[in-house]
This record gives sequence, structure tokens and C-alpha cells, in this order.
Amino acid sequence: MSGDENVDSLKNDVELAVKRLKVKPPTSSSGGGGGSSKKKKRKQDGPILAIIYPATTIDTSTGKLKVTPRLLAQHHCNPPPSSPEIMINWTNTIRKRHIREFAKLQHDRKEIQLLKERNEGYVTSMKEDKAREEKEELEARAKKEMEEKERLRKEKLEERRRGLIETLPDEPEVGEMGVITIALRFTDGSRDQRRFVADTTSMNDVFNWVDAMHGLEREKIELSTMNGSKTFVYVEEECDEEEESGGENMTLEEAGLGKMTALRVTEIVTDDDAADKEEDDDDDEQESDSSE
Repeated sequence: MSGDENVDSLKNDVELAVKRLKVKPPTSSSGGGGGSSKKKKRKQDGPILAIIYPATTIDTSTGKLKVTPRLLAQHHCNPPPSSPEIMINWTNTIRKRHIREFAKLQHDRKEIQLLKERNEGYVTSMKEDKAREEKEELEARAKKEMEEKERLRKEKLEERRRGLIETLPDEPEVGEMGVITIALRFTDGSRDQRRFVADTTSMNDVFNWVDAMHGLEREKIELSTMNGSKTFVYVEEECDEEEESGGENMTLEEAGLGKMTALRVTEIVTDDDAADKEEDDDDDEQESDSSE
């Protein structure tokens, strides 16, 4: 765009602004012909000095506040202010003349700022509420899935224990040959004991007894002699390799247990169990803090 085109475009913008704001163009007076005392006013090129203020109105289509430029006062500019003092005096006069308009303008500006802050706060609050609801929904869904998974696991566990009770070897009579008495010591101080045939009863049978009668999952416990010299874990029967199963499913006789053997029952704590326990402890602490 050339310089002339820029000037023309600027003139058009000025004319539109003057028309929209109802600003009067500068004029000059000249004597009439034939000795007439009447003076005619004609437009002239000159400065336009006006005070424009942001008027607050209600948009009828949206019902929201909107700001529209309005003309408050205009200097005749005939002649225009020739010094800063004259300019200041004129603006002070306008301010005193429109003191109520100035007060309303300041009030409206505060209201607009408050409305803006409320709207921004509302939008932020809505986003936070939505994010929190989505998070709570995901957590509730995950919790429900975990609870359902745990429920099914316990059902299978109870079904398995009923089968283990039915398949436990019969307890031999006291004094029979080749009988070993296993005495259990639990971490809570409780005890139990049972007799088994040494050469036909496997260590897995002992684990099955603990699982079925005491509700401790056989895969999550270990049995150890009181002096700690021997430790046993449940051996998965479907595993072929001893390394994969954690040991050999030997008989009580092969395990070298005496006629009266005390075994300590200890739950095996995995890394996942430790992490879950630590998380539960943190939740308990947070609940305790909130209750205080």
C-alpha cells in the first residue's frame, strides 16, 4: 500500500470515528457579503480536541455488559489551547462539570473488573470441578474393579479351601509308627498341632492344612524351624523345575523333621505388599490429621 493510500485510509477512519462519536468538525466564522452583519460558519481543517469516555451499556442480544465509546466534551478549538495551563484548566472545568459522570465511570470500571474476576473465577472453578469429578470417577471405577477382582479372588480361595479340607490326609492315631507331630507357632501367639504320616505326607500337605484351617494363603507364608535352620515354602505342583517352584516338594521324612517338630508360621512380605502397607499408613495419617 502506497503512502497516499495510507493517508486516504486514515482519513476514512477519522471520518467514521467522528461520525460515530458525533464529534463536530472545527469551524470558522466569516463576514457575510453586502455589509451584512450575519456571519457564516464554514468547516475548516484543524485539530479536534475531545474527551471520550468508555460508557457501560447492556448488550440486549447477550444480556452482558459491554463498553461503548461516548463523547463527553469537545473543545471548539477556535483557537485551540495554546499552552499546557489552558489545556489543564479546560480539562479541570470538564471534570467539575461532569463530576457525577466521572464518579459513575469509576464505579462502572470497578464493577466491570469485579465481573471479569468473577467470570474468570467461575470458569476456573468449573474446570477444577470437572477435573476433580473426572478424577473421582476414575478412582471410583478403579476401586470398584479392584474390589470386584478381590471378591472373585476370595471366592476362588474359599472354594479352594473347601477342597483342601476334603483332601487333607486322615490324622493317624497317637503312637502309630512313622508319625510326626507338627506344632505350629503363629505370629499372634496362637498355636495348633496335628499328626501326619512322615513318609507319605509332603510339605505341601502341611501348607494346605495351614491354608484351609487357619485362612493363611499357602503361597504367602513360609514355615521354619524354631532355630531357623530349615525354612520351607509352598511348591507349585505344576512347576517342573525346582528353581521355578522355589524348592522340592519333599515328604516330612525327606525334610528331616523329628517326631515332634515345632514350625514358626511367617507371612512373606513382597515389595508390592510393603508399598501397599506404606500407602495405607499414609492414608491413615491423612485421615487422622483431617479429624484433628
